[in-house]
Amino acid sequence: MNIVIYVLSALSILLAIGGFSAYAKTKHVGLLLSSIVSIGFSVLAIVLAQWWPLVVGFAVNWGLRLLGLDPGVKKSDA
Repeated sequence: MNIVIYVLSALSILLAIGGFSAYAKTKHVGLLLSSIVSIGFSVLAIVLAQWWPLVVGFAVNWGLRLLGLDPGVKKSDA
């Protein structure tokens, strides 16, 4: 079970690093907050070797999305 936790945490950290790079381009505060939350809860899951920080991190990120801090999809004017 620990290997699954480590793999999911590593994937979450990689996605959060991608969020940081997207934040550097767009300066959207939601990307920054989401990335910080993801890295924080992923590191907590690794340190504790428990699955619940991943679920809590997902729920917090979902709450940020419900608050409107998700950048969404860009629509073209074509």
